[in-house]
Amino acid sequence: MTFNHADAGTPPSAWDESGWRQCVQMLPWENVTRVVVVAAHPDDETLGAGGLIARAAERGLPVCVVVASNGEASHPESPTHPPARLAAIRRQEMMQAVELLASAAPVLFLGLPDGGLAEHEEELAAILAAEVGEDAASTWIVAPWRSDGHPDHVAVGRASAAAALNTGAILWEYPIWAWHWSTPTHEIWDPKRLRILELPSSTRSTKSRAMTAYSSQMNPLSDKPGDEAIIQPEFGAHFEHPYEVFVGAPAAPASDAAGGNSLDVAFFDQFYSGAADPWGFETRWYERRKRALTLAALPRERFASALELGCSIGVLTEQLAWRCDSVLATDISERPLETARERLSGHAGVTFRQLAFPGEWPDGEFDLVVLSEVGYYCSDADLARLVERCRSALAPGGVLVACHWRHPVAEYPGSGDSVHAALAGTAGLVRTVQHRERDFLLDVFEPVPAPSVAQREGLAP
Repeated sequence: MTFNHADAGTPPSAWDESGWRQCVQMLPWENVTRVVVVAAHPDDETLGAGGLIARAAERGLPVCVVVASNGEASHPESPTHPPARLAAIRRQEMMQAVELLASAAPVLFLGLPDGGLAEHEEELAAILAAEVGEDAASTWIVAPWRSDGHPDHVAVGRASAAAALNTGAILWEYPIWAWHWSTPTHEIWDPKRLRILELPSSTRSTKSRAMTAYSSQMNPLSDKPGDEAIIQPEFGAHFEHPYEVFVGAPAAPASDAAGGNSLDVAFFDQFYSGAADPWGFETRWYERRKRALTLAALPRERFASALELGCSIGVLTEQLAWRCDSVLATDISERPLETARERLSGHAGVTFRQLAFPGEWPDGEFDLVVLSEVGYYCSDADLARLVERCRSALAPGGVLVACHWRHPVAEYPGSGDSVHAALAGTAGLVRTVQHRERDFLLDVFEPVPAPSVAQREGLAP
């Protein structure tokens, strides 16, 4: 996703005339006792959640604002304002804005690099989890939307989602740039996940005053090129509405509140109906490289038994078969399994089974469990159950390898980052390999204590 703040963008009138609000529910205030608002840059909190901050303060709820960066990169070509000066200005503007919205709210400045927050997601997730502390079940984390398009917003959204998952806090995400580059019919806007907070006139007035505190963003720094306003008038109009919009997890059906949002077999049957290899496992360099990295990350050359969850058409299975005495490969859909069985017909040690995990699970223990590109298909409840099943399925000294795509996918209930955060928080497991890219995460987990590869080879004490 690429866009420019100077582009015309989607006008507010397009949203007003679309009728999208008619099927969106109200934001529920029940059972919330504390609000932690997270911003990637100073002004995010006011634009996206200024009304919520003010309303929470009016209700007597404690509010804390955490800002990841100082916003020093807002004008990279400015001839008059170097980054240090911009950082100081934006910090002061934020203090003024938050004072107007909720005078008692503390502001925690983390000072992480503007434009480089993706490299600090784990650090931010840990800070947010510590900030949530006790009573997490009644605490809201309110953060930039993972589908917002701005890399820093996406990174902070992922870190906030990981913190919410690890603590049990409730996550609400707010859009900012998505109003600018997307349209009301874009696939990222799922009415089932949207909630509206209506803002009375007094709250709108407070938010408007708080927005004007950000003079460095709403007005030109000077008349020189590179000092133009970031928040152009038409873009700023998106945040003058008598409401704010937040994105949450879709409500689970009453009949299956613990896991009704996991993707089911019908989804994958339909997905495979149009192509035998819809992900391009056989043709894309991205996939070949990722498989090579996954296999290279394994701390042992050979394994007695392996469990592969979500094997699809068996491309990775084929390579695992050369390093394992036996492989049990599973998938929720029978269609890709037919291709996988044909591919591996010459490998006597490979068995395929159609299983819908975590509800369906094989017996026994395994020296290697492979959880690759499947965890984000699970609801939060099912993910927690899946992680526990994986841990319990490991034989003594066993290895769990996980690899997941990081970019948001509208149809998936979870994200790759949330899957790996859940694994990292699992008691009894230690992460022994960590590979992090913009596109995917690759981690290896082993039971505590776990010797290193060099220790296994007698090369290290």
